[in-house]
This record gives sequence, C-alpha cells and structure tokens, in this order.
Amino acid sequence: MSRLLGGRRAVRAAGVVGTVLLAMTGAAVGTVVPATAAPAVAVRAALPDDGGINPGDLLTAHNFIMQLDGQSVEFISEVSSLDPANHAVTLSRGSFHSPIVQRWIDDAIAGREGRLKTMTIGICDYAGNIVKRYNFGGAFVEKIVLDNVTHEPSVLTVRYFTIAVS
Repeated sequence: MSRLLGGRRAVRAAGVVGTVLLAMTGAAVGTVVPATAAPAVAVRAALPDDGGINPGDLLTAHNFIMQLDGQSVEFISEVSSLDPANHAVTLSRGSFHSPIVQRWIDDAIAGREGRLKTMTIGICDYAGNIVKRYNFGGAFVEKIVLDNVTHEPSVLTVRYFTIAVS
C-alpha cells in the first residue's frame, strides 16, 4: 500500500498557517517548547509499509487537540480563524465529540455559570506530541454550526478574554 503524502503544497500551506498564527498573536519565532506525552485518547495509525506516521503524511496535516481547564478532551480538525482583535477563534471539531465539550456548549447556550473555561488548543507534531499551545482565558462558545447529517455541533466559534502562546 502506498503512503499518503501531502506534498510540497501541503507543507507550504501548513508553514503559512503557522506563520500567520504566530504573527497574529505576536509570538516570538524560534521559541522552543518542550514536547509532552500524547494524550491517552490519541489514535495511532500504522501504515503497512513501514509501520508508522512520518512528517508530511496527510494524516498529520491538521493535528490539533483541545484542552478545557487542563484536561485533554477532543481533537480539532481545523482552526479556520483566529481573530485577536475581536477575541474569537473558529474551530472545526474532529470525528470524536466529547461529552465534556457538549456540556460546555450547553452551558454557554443556556448562559450558565460553567460556560467560562480556560481553553487550550495544542498543535501536535506527527507523533502526537504538543509542540505549541494557544491558551485562551475566559473562553465560551458564542456560535455553533450543526452538521447536516448528525445534527451535532461541528464548527464552534469561541470568544475569549485573554490569549497567551507557549
């Protein structure tokens, strides 16, 4: 079975997205953040030809993890917008939808006390280790887009009060 490779265009696009995110948040380029162990829910895919995932594989093109109040809860397939001027970020959820995130969405819609969370979006490397973190303080779900098939929230617009990059 042949390996799925993203090619130069995918690698270039990933680099541009990372550069834009860094520029929008004012983070210093070249800052080294120690990697941490992958969460227990990480899915490890093995390819038949060499038994592992390598840099540039399509399976690792959009590899983000969401943490709420320090607990890893869900993988994010895409961060489509980060707007520091309006304190908003738009996230596309992965295929696994955590009940913890669903409760957070319900709390935000109902205006309950538990709606404000410390949300972290971690950017993972090809092995599932977090290499950069975007910490959003006072985060709450402002808008949801439902999936046409499952009718579950698939895209979240999250508002926040503070942002820090580590």
